Amino acid sequence: MIAAVLQVKVTFVGHANGTWAVLAESGEEPRLPGPGVQAWNGFSRVAALLEDSVQTWTHEETCWTLVGLNIRAGVPAVLAVEGDWMASTAPLVQLGKDLRFAHRALSRSSQAYLGEATHRLTRTLGRVSGLGSVCSLVLRHVARAVPSRIAAFAVPTDADDLAIVATHGYPLELVERVRITPGRGVIGSVYSSRTPLWVPDVSQRPDLHARRPRYRTNSFVAVPVTAGADVLGVVCVTDRLDNLAFTKEDLLTLRTLAAPASLALDRERAKRRAEAFAQAAVIDPVSGLFNRRYFHERLEDELHRAQRHKTPVALMMIDIDDFKAVNDQFGHLAGDEVIRSVSDILRRSVRRFDLCARFGGEEFSIVMPGSGPEHAAVVAERIRQRIEEFRLEEPALVHLRVTVSIGLSVSYELSPRELIGRADRALYSAKRGGKNRVVA
Repeated sequence: MIAAVLQVKVTFVGHANGTWAVLAESGEEPRLPGPGVQAWNGFSRVAALLEDSVQTWTHEETCWTLVGLNIRAGVPAVLAVEGDWMASTAPLVQLGKDLRFAHRALSRSSQAYLGEATHRLTRTLGRVSGLGSVCSLVLRHVARAVPSRIAAFAVPTDADDLAIVATHGYPLELVERVRITPGRGVIGSVYSSRTPLWVPDVSQRPDLHARRPRYRTNSFVAVPVTAGADVLGVVCVTDRLDNLAFTKEDLLTLRTLAAPASLALDRERAKRRAEAFAQAAVIDPVSGLFNRRYFHERLEDELHRAQRHKTPVALMMIDIDDFKAVNDQFGHLAGDEVIRSVSDILRRSVRRFDLCARFGGEEFSIVMPGSGPEHAAVVAERIRQRIEEFRLEEPALVHLRVTVSIGLSVSYELSPRELIGRADRALYSAKRGGKNRVVA
């Protein structure tokens, strides 16, 4: 099931009769050593350091991430995951704990049923992506494993509160705008305490809010989905289909299903972080436009494409007139507001596939694939007029007049350096001609 979520080979390795051996594996390749092979000597040295921790180990040029399981129980065992997963140390350590917890839970409940439910969930999680889709899938399996009429999945937001992103038994639209404060209510309390909450009868708990009318029973269970010290979400179920109170076995089932859910949510979190890092690498933080590095990459690509298809590429170099005086008179915060406002006008003045970039300081550039001199000149003049007519909304800046000078050049077979040079010369000509004008 873990292999299905991570989409790599996963192996359980145990130590018995003086040697390590593979107990179970998700696939044949890549292979681990056979019982008694000398390669296990290095494995033993690494595994000896494992106790609620993660280490890497290499065998035949394949890196494995090792997760300690039940060393404290006197039966050394290790979970080996193909690849270097040290960046996900926290969720892997939590997985090791949850696997031990699941083992104890299975001994007190139906091993076949819970095993099937866990396997079914983890198998399908490997085929689903996106936070909402993952949480909805987890809820469907949770409500099936612990038959419930109502369930909800809440996750933390960037605003330090929680939002419900998936529901079962009622429309998500009813609660998608609701924000939950950590420490408040059932979900907020479980999130802050990182502790499951099992309530057979809420009427016996005066510290909890009164049951709302839509609930048929007084019982509910809420469990955190954790990865190390982080709480990635909270799953809450209520109203068992048989109208009885939830049992301790139900709580154990939910905690067991939270283990693959934790891996899937951490995978989605890693994807979001990677996307954020990728965006931060190409976006200027003040203007929200592409940065100069990305501008050069795209300009070169567009010129190569234009040469193949024998089409023009227009380039505008745009400079805010007397920008230093704005900073000196009104301060740098006002200067940043001018940068953002001009950037917004540039975006709204061009086509969706044109490239707007902050070239540096108060200078901007626009790449317009397929635009000839006439069309590009019309767009440039439109930009100049809109910026000249624009006024900031802040009372202290309402009389500030912002203008720009624009240099325009069109390439049919020019190199990036030549095209930028021509646009720059046109921009300097606009500055020398009195500013607030377009020169091609």
